[in-house]
Amino acid sequence: MSVVFRVEAPYRGHYELHRLSFGSGSPSVAIVAGLHGNELNGIHAVNMLASALRVQPPRGTVHLFPLVNTYGASEGRKRWPFDDLDINHAFPGDPEGPAVARIARALLDATEADVCVDVHSGAPHVRELPQVRAPMSGAELELARAMGLPVVWRRPGDRLAATGLVGAWRQAGRKALHVIGGRGITLDTGHSATLARGLNRLLAHLDMVPPVGASETVADVTRADVESHRSPFGGFFVPEVRVGDAVAAGHLLGHLHAPIGGERLGEVRAGRAGIVMTVRAYPMVHAQELLARVAGTG
Repeated sequence: MSVVFRVEAPYRGHYELHRLSFGSGSPSVAIVAGLHGNELNGIHAVNMLASALRVQPPRGTVHLFPLVNTYGASEGRKRWPFDDLDINHAFPGDPEGPAVARIARALLDATEADVCVDVHSGAPHVRELPQVRAPMSGAELELARAMGLPVVWRRPGDRLAATGLVGAWRQAGRKALHVIGGRGITLDTGHSATLARGLNRLLAHLDMVPPVGASETVADVTRADVESHRSPFGGFFVPEVRVGDAVAAGHLLGHLHAPIGGERLGEVRAGRAGIVMTVRAYPMVHAQELLARVAGTG
């Protein structure tokens, strides 16, 4: 493990950006987790991959950054705790700027690789089926599909803004993937294991490690294939499905209740056959907030 960047912290200590490196030469892959301190599934998945690479070193170079926002993680917070700024909104960064901008610049410089992967959990109020988000076509889509995660979500121009790490990587000419799984602020070891298997498959696709298990992909979709359900009014959402459940058209996804008294106000049903890829985890909802997504499989 090496320290690739250090900045003085308020209590006379230092923030340190750690990198775990395995192998040498080409090809090269950089995998980042923990930009958001409360997104634990990615942290655990990358550490699981590190354990595998200690046993089976790769052909080529793999750089792992399991936890970028260490101070946020220690407090269960998404953002950098000292000024409440989001490190992922600070790219491409500034070596002379505030702490988050300096961290962003250092991370961007330290992740110079052929393929780069940014691993996240869902927001604390939703749970996401492990998925990779990729452009509509091209080399990055091929890499995304090679991961074999349950959902491949093809999105036009997704995250191309330089304010995000994936966008900054792409602007620097690197192939970049955006991976999400589970829920923020919680650890789901099953989702972490799925993410770790996907990262291993990516390395196998690049001929860096021996072949691993079969693909787990059940939905390869565009936005037109993803059905989003939003609450028509404020209320208390009680789900009747979990991420990964296969549903038919008309399947009950959940109920909306009055928060006080529990009166049933409505129900949410799937409009198509598919797999549940997102479910609201925090039940208190305002109007138009996301309740569930169903990825079409037909």
